[in-house]
Amino acid sequence: MNPRLLTPVISAGAAWATRKSMNAMYAKRHEGQVPSRDQTDVPFRRVLIWSLSTALVVALIDVAIQQGIARWAENQQPQIDA
Repeated sequence: MNPRLLTPVISAGAAWATRKSMNAMYAKRHEGQVPSRDQTDVPFRRVLIWSLSTALVVALIDVAIQQGIARWAENQQPQIDA
């Protein structure tokens, strides 16, 4: 399979799993539930910190996946001896 087709699928799955696990951690720490978009009683500072940390972790995982698949694809190419 072409790594260019595989990378976005794996990245999307990893992003979904990361957000899901981070929401579970948030719910465990803060009263058992993740606040919905309609709730305005959650402090803006908490929302901002949570948004930034989630985005950072997802971005780091995405870069790691892209780099890993790029290295894997590079190693899979046949070596031509000159």
